[in-house]
Amino acid sequence: MTTRSTHLLIERLLSAQISKPACGLKMSLAVARQLAADAEAKAGAMDLPIVIAVADSEGAPVLFHRMDGSLPASVEIATNKAWTAAAFRMSTDELGRLAQPGQMLFGVEASHGGRTVLFGGGMPLWCEGKVIGALGISGGTADEDMIIAAHALNQFQNLRGLCPEQGAEK
Repeated sequence: MTTRSTHLLIERLLSAQISKPACGLKMSLAVARQLAADAEAKAGAMDLPIVIAVADSEGAPVLFHRMDGSLPASVEIATNKAWTAAAFRMSTDELGRLAQPGQMLFGVEASHGGRTVLFGGGMPLWCEGKVIGALGISGGTADEDMIIAAHALNQFQNLRGLCPEQGAEK
């Protein structure tokens, strides 16, 4: 990774604001419930029992939802995916790519008491360039978890008319 790309990533991380976004939306229990409902509907269509965690912009838990038959290990994984996506302002999949040997965030998984997740299923919720929360999905493969999380975030943003050009990612 070049010095320029390192500086751009650092700027991106530092510029992500925690304050209430210009769009006026912030993470609430009602917002979290809608995200969970959209995620559960997609998981049901895939016949996949999952765990859903929603965090606010700082990674604090807002909602936890466990479908019948989900894996016990998914409880902590989903929660940590939501926290990671909020804390690092990027998807857990993207963070995982940046944490590979030779990349600028190699070793980051050892930070925060091992809570940092480096595989797919955690995604931040963006609104007008700001993270207002994050969603963590666990129970399928990393790819299945990413499909469910992206679906829920896109459904929510499309219904609300929020940043449709950004989708699940900034």
